[in-house]
Amino acid sequence: MKIIDVCGFHTMLHFLVKILFLTLLILIYCEFIIYYFVLLGCSWPQLSKLEQDFTIQPPKDSTKKPLRVMFIADTHLICSYKEHSFNKLRREWQMYRSFQSAQFLFEPHIVFFLGDVTDGGQLCSDDEWNKTIERFYSLFSTSNDTRIYVLPGNHDIGFHYEVTDGHLKRFEQSFQAPHVRLLTIDDDKIHFILINSIAFEGDQCRLCQRAENELNEVVNDLKRTGAWTKPILLSHFPLYRINDEHCSRSSSLKTTTQFPLLRERFDVLSQEATEHLLTTIQPRLAFSGHMHNYCYIQHNHTNNKLIPEWTIPSFSWEIRDDPSFMLMTITTNNQRVAHCYLPRETTVFWSYVIGAFLIIFYILFGGRRPYCLIVFCFLRKILKI
Repeated sequence: MKIIDVCGFHTMLHFLVKILFLTLLILIYCEFIIYYFVLLGCSWPQLSKLEQDFTIQPPKDSTKKPLRVMFIADTHLICSYKEHSFNKLRREWQMYRSFQSAQFLFEPHIVFFLGDVTDGGQLCSDDEWNKTIERFYSLFSTSNDTRIYVLPGNHDIGFHYEVTDGHLKRFEQSFQAPHVRLLTIDDDKIHFILINSIAFEGDQCRLCQRAENELNEVVNDLKRTGAWTKPILLSHFPLYRINDEHCSRSSSLKTTTQFPLLRERFDVLSQEATEHLLTTIQPRLAFSGHMHNYCYIQHNHTNNKLIPEWTIPSFSWEIRDDPSFMLMTITTNNQRVAHCYLPRETTVFWSYVIGAFLIIFYILFGGRRPYCLIVFCFLRKILKI
């Protein structure tokens, strides 16, 4: 074999095209295809007629299919420009690809964001806030058939005594989110009550008094119109629980000493606020975020009535390696929930590592020609060594 042939330009070009093609395949898989592969493991849960609530009669003229709802929590969009640009780009690309892939596969009717859409939104300037909200609507853009509703979290407006009128006003203007909001799907009489959990401290401040008044108005309107069909309660803070010991979840924790006590008004709602909400609203089930971990728990209420609550993990790699979200299929008197995982960050990382190793292996040992020698000769010609 002649050295002139080994170092031939066409041979080198052919070799580089192969390497570029393999690199492109790895990039497409890790940044696009893997999201569909993982999400195809989830689907809309199927309703069972045996599990429906026979005490509630669905509208006789309702012929629509069940409502499909997606729940997302704690996206924590980075608001400060001091954060490393690559980290922000990487995290937001992950959430963008996750959301858009899920939208394509599942086509939900409604998407609820259960608070903490920003990370430090209560600290950023109005200009930073507006730019962050623009990115939010760009990352989580939907079709005209899908509606988005957003709840406030402590990272958006601050904890109870940190909330200012300015921060509260700009959040409400950005997402049209009052302290208490009633959302009714008219045809099926499905009701969602969205609350600003930070306004339920029960200390009679302006924030809490306004929230209490709005809650009473919502409940009275439902009772007066005869449209009461056990609403779904949505909140950023979970309802009160002592710790996560009784959560149904995938966990390696085994002993009660590994479950720290949860702080009222910081980790969860206070016991008094929880009892008040459950008594006033009488929800059929509840959804929350804030804790960044999955938890399914049933709350005992009056007459030994059990009210299920799902605490939804974070949607972002910034918070956890295995982000996830939830899907719910629901009718007036029936519902079922599914927990859906997104690709792990470590899985994507090791996919890149394995792909790089295979490319290097191909360079060293692939084909009939010693490609490592080709690279050496090509570099020698360029550098005129």
